[in-house]
Amino acid sequence: MADHVLQRAVPNEQWQMVLEFAGPEYRLFDTSILRNDNGWVQLAYPQHLKRYTVTPDGIHWPEGGTVDAGFLHQRSKPLDPAALRHQVLRLSYKNQAPTSEDRSHHVYGVYLARFSQQPVHIEESIGGGMAERGGGREFSIEELLAWPEWREHFTLSGCAWAIPKVEQGALDTLVVEACRRNGLPD
Repeated sequence: MADHVLQRAVPNEQWQMVLEFAGPEYRLFDTSILRNDNGWVQLAYPQHLKRYTVTPDGIHWPEGGTVDAGFLHQRSKPLDPAALRHQVLRLSYKNQAPTSEDRSHHVYGVYLARFSQQPVHIEESIGGGMAERGGGREFSIEELLAWPEWREHFTLSGCAWAIPKVEQGALDTLVVEACRRNGLPD
């Protein structure tokens, strides 16, 4: 068996992959290494970067190739628990303007911090720019399910598809589906 067994890989929104190795051990891999060293230029595009298959032995990208777990471990950096909690993947965001709040910018968003105790982050941006209105909040699954407006927020964000997965507590399924959809409408 390999020295480094890969259990999970979750992309973030900075062209990096959070890698969970057996142990558990968490590391951050910068995918620009594959673009620069291997010439896998397609991985510069989220629709290609976020389409991958994970096995205990490594990761395979159809628009790139296969990288073994040993290489990923060697070329990644350790992630401490504080930094790990802040690694997020966008499930969806959508501008609903014009609204009564703003004519051009009223964006709802949902993000997943897969390795956090409060993995669901919801955001609302009204007006955009430095003095924008809106805000955000982080929820555990239990807290989210207790918030009466969460389904509406998911729908306004363009990820009604995620509602049944959240109700099932299926975080890994949310990651897979968010990567598959990568901005596709409901």
